[in-house]
Amino acid sequence: MAFTDEDAAKIKEHLLGQLENFPEDKRKQIKEQINSMTNEQVENFVEQNKLTHLNGQCILCSIAKGENKSYKIAENDSNIAILEINPLSKGHSLIIPIDHKDGISEATKELAKEVSEKLKEKFSPKAVESKETSIMDHPLIELTPIYGDETEKKQATEEELESLQKEITEEEGPEIKNTPEEIVEEITEEEIPKLKPRIP
Repeated sequence: MAFTDEDAAKIKEHLLGQLENFPEDKRKQIKEQINSMTNEQVENFVEQNKLTHLNGQCILCSIAKGENKSYKIAENDSNIAILEINPLSKGHSLIIPIDHKDGISEATKELAKEVSEKLKEKFSPKAVESKETSIMDHPLIELTPIYGDETEKKQATEEELESLQKEITEEEGPEIKNTPEEIVEEITEEEIPKLKPRIP
């Protein structure tokens, strides 16, 4: 299969996201090497390293099956939603069908909608852009919250991703029934004893 510019860019992005697994003194050289690869070289690299379906699994399949580390924020029976490791904005997510097949199902769209609503509720972006795309013929939906200050994708640290994952998946706490003012009123009305007038 011939890689499009978009496929090659996404695979390069994924590879750059794995840089922290390499020795620190080699990272700069590896980064330059990845960035300078042509589409054909990316395709050869993917085949040599058994990243395609022909000789192993695609990147998204291994993520969906839990073989590659990811930061899951939601799921349904046939899809998972994970945080993008090179986000353009806070909450940038990917909705990935677990099965590698053509097209986006209704269940994938449904999960994308749920995650989109959750991102709006948690972070109040101006909008959440939803885009159907694919990596190595594996379809997915990319959700990008728009705040108005997006410039370029940046690699997120493990700590940032874990913290964001927790923030998104955390359920809201129990509803507080009384406001502080009401509590103060109750105390003033009920608990302060009234003194009898003093007779001189």
